[in-house]
Amino acid sequence: MRCGFTTIALYFTLLLSFFVSCDNADKVNMPTIEELQSWTCPEYTIDGKSVANELKHCVETWSESMYADKYTNKYYQNNAATLLWIDRMGVRREADTLMSYITKYGDLGLSQQAFALDTLQAMIDSVRNFNCSNHSAAKTLGSIEYLLTRAYMRYACGQRYGFINPRYTFNHLLVDQPANSEKRSTTTYRRIFALDVEEATDSFAHTAIEQIHQHRISDFLSSVQPTDTIYRQMRNEYHAAKQSGDTTRLRLASINMERARWRYQRPNTGRYIFVNLAAQQLTAVDTQRDTATTMLVCCGNATHKTPLLHSKISHVELNPYWVIPQTIVSKEIMPSHTGDSAYFARNRYRAINKETKEMVDPASLSAAELRSARYTLRQDKGAGNSLGRVIFRFPNDFSVYLHDTNNHSAFQYANRAISHGCVRVEHPLDLALFFLDNPTPLYVDRIRIAIDRAPLTAEGRRYQAAHPDAKSMPNISYSSPVDVWLDYWTLYPTPDGRMESYPDNYGYDRTIEKKLKSL
Repeated sequence: MRCGFTTIALYFTLLLSFFVSCDNADKVNMPTIEELQSWTCPEYTIDGKSVANELKHCVETWSESMYADKYTNKYYQNNAATLLWIDRMGVRREADTLMSYITKYGDLGLSQQAFALDTLQAMIDSVRNFNCSNHSAAKTLGSIEYLLTRAYMRYACGQRYGFINPRYTFNHLLVDQPANSEKRSTTTYRRIFALDVEEATDSFAHTAIEQIHQHRISDFLSSVQPTDTIYRQMRNEYHAAKQSGDTTRLRLASINMERARWRYQRPNTGRYIFVNLAAQQLTAVDTQRDTATTMLVCCGNATHKTPLLHSKISHVELNPYWVIPQTIVSKEIMPSHTGDSAYFARNRYRAINKETKEMVDPASLSAAELRSARYTLRQDKGAGNSLGRVIFRFPNDFSVYLHDTNNHSAFQYANRAISHGCVRVEHPLDLALFFLDNPTPLYVDRIRIAIDRAPLTAEGRRYQAAHPDAKSMPNISYSSPVDVWLDYWTLYPTPDGRMESYPDNYGYDRTIEKKLKSL
């Protein structure tokens, strides 16, 4: 009997260039549209139109709940595309290779729904056991073709880049609330994920399809597996929790295993600062000297979450001014303290005309003037400054930094998510000195004197006595920039190798878990 598949060509109407560059050598044993005319199936009379309609139906009805699904839909909207998983003998053996990978969904911290595994297996069994009518066989083959490609793309993209796209997910999470006097017609979001993460591309999707054409599915799926040490650690924690029946730890390991799939540069060797915002803790590491130190931090509150980013610190500034961000001026100072001379005097705030550079009494400015771009509001340096006496500046788009604080009692709090986004450091002087290359005792004492701390040596005390009006120290420069990461892990290895868990104060675990369950 003849399987009339020729009408599939009517459905494949959208030509997408990244899927059509396969040469004839790559398509050995892969049916073209023309070849479908000669298919014969001894058990069924297959209606090609029904197969085509089922493919179209799948594209229209299966939701794109994972970013990888768009590549599957693009492929089946291409009239030059070849079928990948079915031929005149039924379901091809490449399907079994794929199924051997996705049946291990439990090892990935996923449910079988992520790959429609039960549905796929039942359909494949029904075709191979000739357990369906001629009409239902055509629909089943169309569904198998679509769902296998969908599962393949999900697995390949998920293991290579993560099953969720963190840049999109987290940058559409926190609504940017306007100031009281502002009105917006559309919802805008605060960007809080700025790590330079790799993402799946059309080129990667094309490569994935080519591996099917070239019968290299197993090698390709092996190549996309995460290789980071942190991923192996999370996977081991997941398996251990699964064996012990610890459901709380299992959930935690599953969520952080997804974080470990995201591809971006992570701390490894050299000199670096790693701030885990979930742990509210900073670790400074110098692998060349084999030294490390940890300290507590305060980070952004729920409304002003500290962004996730990577940058480099080249110098440390002593006794900084605090230039107050315009968002704080508009949302907090202007509504309650316009014209309040006592407030501005108490906090040692000064206004500077940006054009003339002249100092202006901030209490003399109207609300409109405070909100305008004509003036900068600045807090005097020294004792009482909100940034404290030490600040670690580094390039970023958020005006966030590591710095000292005038409120050291906050480090006694269990939940230290209390700032406007910057990271307050428990021992800023120790951190500043940690990355210096063999500083002399006098140099260290001069830094201490500059921030009103007592010198530690006799030489330092003599210097202080001889220079009672000494100018403040210049910036502390490092011989090479120090990498700094602001990241968020609720399960992470300690310096001695133990896996420690931390509370999900920002609710990011719930976001990841919800996304994974919706796949």
